[in-house]
Amino acid sequence: MRTEFQKAIAHAEDQQDAGARIEVIKTAVLSEVRAADPAVTVRTTEYFNHSFAPDMVLTWAHEQRERLLYVRPSASPAWLLSDLETVSRHRPMVFTLQDIAEGTQDNANSDISVTLLDEAAHQSDTWITDPSGIAAISERRAENPVVSLLSQALVRGGKGVTNSREVADLTTRTRGGFEAALTQEPSQTRSAVDAIERHLDNVQSGHLTRLLRAVWEGNGGSLSNFPSAVDVGALTDDDLTYLLGATGDASRDFWRRIGRTVTTEQLGRVRALDPSPSLQALVAANLDSLHAKGLRVLMEPLALGESEQVPRWMVSRGCLALRGLSWVAYLAARRTEELPQPEEIRAPSIDALRRRSVGRTVSITRVELGRGNTAVTYESRDGTNVLLDPMFVKLAGDIPDASVETAAATLIAGGTVNVDFPKKSAIGPTSSIFPVGQLVRAVMPLVVDLSGDELAELARVLAEVDPADTLFPDQVFN
Repeated sequence: MRTEFQKAIAHAEDQQDAGARIEVIKTAVLSEVRAADPAVTVRTTEYFNHSFAPDMVLTWAHEQRERLLYVRPSASPAWLLSDLETVSRHRPMVFTLQDIAEGTQDNANSDISVTLLDEAAHQSDTWITDPSGIAAISERRAENPVVSLLSQALVRGGKGVTNSREVADLTTRTRGGFEAALTQEPSQTRSAVDAIERHLDNVQSGHLTRLLRAVWEGNGGSLSNFPSAVDVGALTDDDLTYLLGATGDASRDFWRRIGRTVTTEQLGRVRALDPSPSLQALVAANLDSLHAKGLRVLMEPLALGESEQVPRWMVSRGCLALRGLSWVAYLAARRTEELPQPEEIRAPSIDALRRRSVGRTVSITRVELGRGNTAVTYESRDGTNVLLDPMFVKLAGDIPDASVETAAATLIAGGTVNVDFPKKSAIGPTSSIFPVGQLVRAVMPLVVDLSGDELAELARVLAEVDPADTLFPDQVFN
């Protein structure tokens, strides 16, 4: 068990007043639970060691459920087995103040008792753990994102008896499974699936198994060959929300693996805090595999109290969006209708468009010039940049005060996007979609006047993984 918990229990024993003793114990248990799942909200009750009333109630943001927690002074398997008859209908967490090994020292049938207790706890989705068990998982959760997710999943939906020995076995098998999924090695992957399904309820095991399968598929594995007897379905919006909220300092390669099966449309549906470091990491690692139909920019200054970390990725109005200092660029995954309503803004002049396009990885192959009720369209037949065409330069000079209403921009990596300057929008024709990084990198400087510093920061946020790099090194989960 953790030193902090040992000191707290010793301090509780020194208390003369029973109420003060209980308060110290509950605070110590609460700290242990939060160490394993920092996202949990804990409400203590007025009860302690009650036969059916819980000591604490655990809840989580965006989850319409709660888990009851019972603190039990004894770790006697026989006593806990009898206690299950009263509390198990709540699918609770039971935290024993003794380590379970200590509670079985004088019991000649301890192994049998623990086995029976474990079976009963599994059948009722009850999680029974002790100070050493929860310390073992909370102390290892910082090792990598997989153990972090497992730690939180146990608090939310663990089942069975999990002491420090069980934690060691579970974490080893789970980590080994995620490593094995990189190379589609079925034996260790299957071992992880079995361990996850045995120790977690259907909801939490589904989360982790789908994430494991996402790594399997993201590295070229066939869905039909994924070693699970249960069809857990595709990676859900809730899985992704859970992952973004629960994962801290994961590596870029971890997010790249997970992101191989994630879509821009799906990201627009997740519930992500703003700012979300995990969302930044996920999008940054998958700028080449996330695709979008187009984008629309709205001029939205930072709100009072809003993070000044810009540019940053966020989820807003049902879209994945890039937040700037005074603007937000919303991405449409598949349909223009996904975008918010446009703002009608004055179109830029020809000189402004020329200035914005200097050095950009885009070629303007068609422009529509407007002045009052008249319009002139100038288009290149061979795909060259019309802004550099001497005849266009002369034509533009003959139409003073003309503005650029629309343009066709060809990305250097291929594909043409139609830009509507008054609506600050850029949409791919017909069924065209583009990698998010290429689209934003090419279009944003055209539709918004960006300073040199803003352009530099935009380039930093849109920096892609070098395709020549090894994407999935063996040491990622070490």
